Amino acid sequence: MADLTAALFARYNRVMRGTFIGVLIVACALVYIQFRMTLGAETSSLSQRMQEQAVALDALVKSSADAVNTMRIGAQTWFRLHPQGREPSALLRALAPGAAPGSIELDRLPPPWTIADAGNLTGLVGARTPAIDRELEMALSLNGTFKTIKANLPGATWVYYTSAYRFINIYPWVASRDFVYADSLKQKEFFAGVAPAADPLRRILWTPGYLDEAGKGVMVTASAGVYDGEVFRGSVSLDLTLGWLNQFVRNWNPSLGTLFIINDRGQLLAHPTLVHSGAQTMLQASDAFPPELRHDLPGTLEAADGNLVALDGYYVEAIGIRNAPFHLVLLVPRWNLVRVALETGVPSVLLLVIGLTVMLLIASSFTYRDAIVPAQKLVRYIEDEDRGSVKSIPDIPQAWRPWFLTIQHVFNAHTQLVSIQQELDVARRMQQSIVPTRFPSRPDLQMFARMIPAREVGGDFYDYFWLTDQKLGVVIADVSGKGVPAALFMAVARTLLRAIAPSASGPGACLALANDLLAQDNEATMFVTLFYGILDTSTDVLEYANGGHNLPWLINPDGTASQLPGTGGMALGVLEGVSFEQASVQVAPNSTLLLYTDGITEAFNPAEEEFGEARLAAHLAGSISLGVEALLNRLVDSVYEFANGAPQSDDITCLAVHYGAAEPTKA
Repeated sequence: MADLTAALFARYNRVMRGTFIGVLIVACALVYIQFRMTLGAETSSLSQRMQEQAVALDALVKSSADAVNTMRIGAQTWFRLHPQGREPSALLRALAPGAAPGSIELDRLPPPWTIADAGNLTGLVGARTPAIDRELEMALSLNGTFKTIKANLPGATWVYYTSAYRFINIYPWVASRDFVYADSLKQKEFFAGVAPAADPLRRILWTPGYLDEAGKGVMVTASAGVYDGEVFRGSVSLDLTLGWLNQFVRNWNPSLGTLFIINDRGQLLAHPTLVHSGAQTMLQASDAFPPELRHDLPGTLEAADGNLVALDGYYVEAIGIRNAPFHLVLLVPRWNLVRVALETGVPSVLLLVIGLTVMLLIASSFTYRDAIVPAQKLVRYIEDEDRGSVKSIPDIPQAWRPWFLTIQHVFNAHTQLVSIQQELDVARRMQQSIVPTRFPSRPDLQMFARMIPAREVGGDFYDYFWLTDQKLGVVIADVSGKGVPAALFMAVARTLLRAIAPSASGPGACLALANDLLAQDNEATMFVTLFYGILDTSTDVLEYANGGHNLPWLINPDGTASQLPGTGGMALGVLEGVSFEQASVQVAPNSTLLLYTDGITEAFNPAEEEFGEARLAAHLAGSISLGVEALLNRLVDSVYEFANGAPQSDDITCLAVHYGAAEPTKA
């Protein structure tokens, strides 16, 4: 038995020595293979980071494009809502004759306006007509939007409206002695490029880089045409310095290469070393490339479009930005990645070979029995767990058992988390699908809604439905609690209300029946606050009942805002047999009804201050000129601005209904 053991041991030693020699032989091959794999992983990882940077840059650019589109929508909405002239505003009355014949300027702002609130409107309008005054009023109405954009967009330098009637309203305010309208402005690309002949599709235009005449350095302009119906009136524009783009590329780790931005005009917009703050010249895109890549720059960009490719000793990738004619370009010397691959992969392989050699020479038998075999089983076990094909823990030494149990626990927990997340995603999509996203748009009625859950799913909902051709039902509600339970209760409440409403004699009766059904077997003791109103477009009467919900606001045609009178009523689902009073109000044509949940009024800022009804009332006063979508977007933006980064504590939901005068019936 001893000889047999010795022979076996000798044979095992010969096997180990042969293995050691084999390890040494293949070590070089392993080093090379590891180098190639690591290099591939590094390039793939770098390309992925590049894609993420492109998405981030596109989001920054989109915010500027959205700002221009907001100005265009605001201007065109004003034209649509003011087809005729109106009583001159204080700013319009403050327009004074300028130095040149037929010119105007706004060098003196009427109190309480200050230069922080308005731009300076200058022009060569000649004799004033009602049509010119109407467009002047529109341009002056954009001052609030100008101020918001300037305050919230990095890099925003000038915000302005240029009219084909030969005037400009520019923000921030600048005295007419320093800047005044000139007809040469209409020849600039920001204006001429959005005229109907040059821009029949009415897109957002990005100009090439240029040197600002006011000394702000090199900048680009985003611009859009403004139309009154089908008539071109002018352009809204946003000037941005290149500093915000330069800051973006400078945040890139220089050890990963050079990141820069070029445009479709062959200009270099941002570069960590070549483009500086306050630069007075515009560099060409070719200046950012090494000489060996400049001879065929279009071919280089085409080859590197969306892929990190090796070209003439460099890795290059170029990604087009969706919301602007820009390209984000990455340039990496090939040796940089080769060095990283060598430093990352090769030492680890060499250390592994040395470690295995030492273990083979010192404790081959123990290693094989107590380490190699259990480790192989552990890897196979992880792979089986990953595939979901594990049946039981294999036969292994007792010391290894906690590792297998830990891995088993981790994979089980991961599977449960993935399942829960998938269910939440399904619940969120289902919740979003049951509230209406398309709204009627008629001459006498416009609607829009916003719903922003505080979690993946929420308990707020809104709804509308036609009871007859003239009667429109509108609903807004807030379920107690948050998350999945609230979302389920919300779905039940909405379904019940929709089923009951057509046959109910009025809003009060509808809420009473819905309350009885919700209160039955309500073991979870959940409840919902709910407002339900019926607008009769033939009589201009709004009948409504309230179940413990925030009372809606009515914005009257004169711009004043007031809450609807209360009707009492408790939340639905608490007690059976509760009655709900109903009331009615006469809704004047061109009024707007705002329904909302307490996620708006109970939004808190970092100082624990509440947004409150008073701020909501102040926000709504004078907002009758806004369209329903612009009204809600501005309201939500105001809540977010007030919260100043504080986490959203409750679902935010609001619904706006603008009721205009009905079209007269033809005989």
